[in-house]
Amino acid sequence: MSELNTLGIMYNIVLAEKDAEYQEIFQEALEEMSLPTTLTIVNDGKELMDKLKAAQSSTYNVVVLDVNIPKKSGIQCLKEIRKNNRWNNTFSVVLTSDKNRNQVEKAYGAGANLFLTKPDSYNAYLETIRRILTSEWEMSLPIFR
Repeated sequence: MSELNTLGIMYNIVLAEKDAEYQEIFQEALEEMSLPTTLTIVNDGKELMDKLKAAQSSTYNVVVLDVNIPKKSGIQCLKEIRKNNRWNNTFSVVLTSDKNRNQVEKAYGAGANLFLTKPDSYNAYLETIRRILTSEWEMSLPIFR
């Protein structure tokens, strides 16, 4: 954790999650990790894409989304994200309760960098968030250099 702070990385995360409890836990986990982070929370896929398309959206370097978000699915959002050169360096993470193997394949096929299932305990969820933010994939993206 302290090693990440010395890298000078500022995480600008947008979380697309419909469940208020998971939104709160995600936010608490980030605070507990004490990483330099800005978190934006949206409730559905349409709101996610509207945020990304807004003028300052190119500063988002991590998108965390559930595959089962309303209005526009996480898979649809991933496809849109990967079609736009503006978001080439955005690290896209699917964090979902859906354990359907087909969803994993669809997510990676749509451009997800990482697919994780939501754990049942708070400590396991915290470790999942830590995994997202310490992924070797992420650190190799140009936006993190």
